Amino acid sequence: MHLSLQHTGFLSEDCDDTVIELSKLSIAESEHEVTVLENNFHDTSSRVSTARDYVLRRCNQTDAIYFDECYPESVLKNCRKIGEGVYGEVFLWRARDGRARVMKIVPIAGTTKVNGEHQKDFHEIISEIVIAMELSALRAPIDEIRRGLDEGETIDALDLHSVENATDVFNEVLAVRCVYGNYPSRLLDLWELYDECNGSENDNPAILPDDQQYIVLELANAGQDLESFEFNNAEQAHALFLQIAFGLAVAEEAYQFEHRDLHWGNVLIAPTDQKFGVFVLRGRGHVVARRGVAATIIDYSLSRLSLPLAAGAERVALYNDLAADESLFEAVGDRQFEVYRLMRDKLGNDWKNFEPYTNILWLHYTVDKMITALRYKRTNTKIHKHYIAKLKDIKNRILDYGSVAQFVLTDNEF
Repeated sequence: MHLSLQHTGFLSEDCDDTVIELSKLSIAESEHEVTVLENNFHDTSSRVSTARDYVLRRCNQTDAIYFDECYPESVLKNCRKIGEGVYGEVFLWRARDGRARVMKIVPIAGTTKVNGEHQKDFHEIISEIVIAMELSALRAPIDEIRRGLDEGETIDALDLHSVENATDVFNEVLAVRCVYGNYPSRLLDLWELYDECNGSENDNPAILPDDQQYIVLELANAGQDLESFEFNNAEQAHALFLQIAFGLAVAEEAYQFEHRDLHWGNVLIAPTDQKFGVFVLRGRGHVVARRGVAATIIDYSLSRLSLPLAAGAERVALYNDLAADESLFEAVGDRQFEVYRLMRDKLGNDWKNFEPYTNILWLHYTVDKMITALRYKRTNTKIHKHYIAKLKDIKNRILDYGSVAQFVLTDNEF
């Protein structure tokens, strides 16, 4: 089977005929205007556009849409709130196409404090939008590769042609929208129901003004987080770990990606009938057993990647300068907070640089959680004990690797 699909990511779409100089958005004192470079990297006639314009172009919009028009009450009938964060609210809803979607709603560019924090401006949310879209686009070749496997081809026999790196481990972005206006009354009712049943730590969105702007990310529903999921046994956890590892390795190779916040709330798990996960790394295909669980990595608010400005040109880094947030490194208790400090030490607090060892640190954290903290239905079986032992072996040696790509390509014992 010959794969002719050539994937270049969202940056090749018509709405992105220009490439933003993203490195200017990552310093603590970012200006509210950003430089946009034409596709010709050496063209000095660069024009200037606002960060809001760039976000709108990523949304395929020319201006913000009224919230109630974009999401009328009739569309939000099958909807419920499922989570929250300092950034805003998360709802699960069923769209007109019948597909369940996660809706992440983030107030932006307003003066009202939300959950005790200043709202992000447009230049501060570009990184999360771009990273989410580019990682989601890595899944483009996977279905075609899977069809070849279903037709009886082996992964080594498939002609991958120009596909260098591919994975479907990162959350699928279905749409990104910029809206404004009053928070829909249906969503406010659902917010209050969640508050009554679960207790919310967030401010009621009803406090926001009627001209408030929002970014809405529509994402595929990828299941429960690692903290709350109950596994049959450690064989499933081991399979999940390898899916996460191969996904990170692909992203390292494709975009010099570091997640930088891969705690167990940012790994989602969904039951699956697929026998194998499919990955392409450095032009070679790999299959990894699912064992009934499919992994998805989410939330790139602290992440870092590099994007090419033009063919053959240097990459620019898109990142969150964590040096500006000392509080991130002061928390104690869970191992998660120690990882932040270990990352800072490894990077010398210079967050622009690519240091894939940070992904290794998060994998070490993940495998530790799998050994010590996950919930398993059957812990007395031989297979469970066997795979706990394998996870312990991985924990003991994974810190010896410099990157996740090096780990998955050279470790012969996982």
